[in-house]
Amino acid sequence: MNRSCFLLVISCFLISSVMAQRALITCSSEQNQDRSISIYAESQAYGEYTLKLIFTGLKGYRSSSIINDIVIATLTQGKREIVRLTPDNTATFYSFNYRYQYFPGAALRKRPADSSFVYFLPGTAENVLRISKVSSVANRLGQKNANEFYGTGFIYGTGDTICAARAGTVYECSDEIKEGEKGNEVYHSNRNRVRIQHKDGTLSHYSIRAPIKLLVAEGDYVVPGQPIAVFNKESERYEVLFSVEYLDEKRVMAGNTSDASANLVYYFSLPTVFCVNEDGQTNPLTVMNQTFKISHPKQFIGLELSKKQKKKLGLQ
Repeated sequence: MNRSCFLLVISCFLISSVMAQRALITCSSEQNQDRSISIYAESQAYGEYTLKLIFTGLKGYRSSSIINDIVIATLTQGKREIVRLTPDNTATFYSFNYRYQYFPGAALRKRPADSSFVYFLPGTAENVLRISKVSSVANRLGQKNANEFYGTGFIYGTGDTICAARAGTVYECSDEIKEGEKGNEVYHSNRNRVRIQHKDGTLSHYSIRAPIKLLVAEGDYVVPGQPIAVFNKESERYEVLFSVEYLDEKRVMAGNTSDASANLVYYFSLPTVFCVNEDGQTNPLTVMNQTFKISHPKQFIGLELSKKQKKKLGLQ
C-alpha cells in the first residue's frame, strides 16, 4: 500500500436511544499495525444491550460483518471489538464515518418461545391488589399503533411493598420523583421505575405513579416475590403500571437511525398472565377492578433459577 495515498477520515456521532444523560455505551476506533481499523464498544450498562453501528461513509475498507452498512452486536459490561475494517490494497482513498444507537436487551429474531410465562402479582404474599385499566398514550389520543400495547395496572395502599414478578437483572431504576401523579391511568415512562431483564430476553417495566424508596440497585439480580420498592410517602394513588416487551431485531435493522426519540418502535409489547393463588391458577387480568390475594407458590419461584440459587432459597 502506498503510504502517501493513505488518508484516514473518522467521524463518530453518538445517537443514544435511551438514557441520553449517561454515556452507558461508547464506541472508539484504533488503527492496527496491519493498517486495519478496529472499532470497539465499551459498555458500563447492567444486563445486555444491543448496539447498532451505522456506517454513513465507507471507502477503501471491507468487512464481512457489515450488512447494508449496519453492524448489530449484543453487549455486556466491558470493552470488546465490534468490527474490524480491512483496507483494500487497490484503493487510493480510505475513510469511514459511523454513528450508533444502543437499546436495552438483546435483539431477538422472533417472539420469545415461552410468551405464556407465569408472573407473580407484584406485591407481598397475603396482601391484596386491585386491577386498574391501563392504556398507552397513543391509544388515549386515538392514534393507530401497529404494535398493540399490553399492560396491567395494580392499585396498592400506603406503605405497601412492590415485589418482583419474575426473576432477572435490574438494568434501570429510579426513585427521584417525590410527588405522586394524578389523573387517568395513561402509560408512559417518565416516572419512578424499575426495569428488569429476564432470561429469555424479555424486559419488565414497573412504572410507578407515587413516591417510592428503592430496595434494589442497578445490577442486582432479583427472584420472584423479592421486594424491589416500597411506597414511603403520602400520595393520592399508589399504582404500578406493569408491562413486558422485547427488542425486535428486524425493527432494529430497519429503524430510523436519525431520530433517537423513536426508540419505542423497536420493541414489541407482550401480553402477560399472572399466578393468582397458591394452586398456581393463572389469569390475564383483563377485567378492571377485580381484586386478588397475592400468592408466591414455590413451584414458580425457582423456574429460572440455578441449582445454587434454589439451594440458597431452600427450594431444593
